[in-house]
Amino acid sequence: MFPWWLQTNIPFLMNVLRHNKFLTGNFDTYFIDENPQLFQFPPSQNRAQKLLWYLGDVMVNGPMTQLSTYLPPAKITPALPDFPQCNPFLLFFR
Repeated sequence: MFPWWLQTNIPFLMNVLRHNKFLTGNFDTYFIDENPQLFQFPPSQNRAQKLLWYLGDVMVNGPMTQLSTYLPPAKITPALPDFPQCNPFLLFFR
């Protein structure tokens, strides 16, 4: 589901945190070597993350289907809020 550049180690960390030896504090430096089941991950059921991935893909690459209208997207220029200007040299002195 994830692109190759968006892989995380969250499923592995969740397996470590749920392991009985880890919970009891009875582990050593060979903990990962002795427990290969830590690398067996259940399939993801996170529908919200899949939806966000799809929306991000559509925003970046555009829709893969024909649009229902021939009107072009609106050209909107966002207004920037006012913020106080400061002297950059004062940032280093108190």
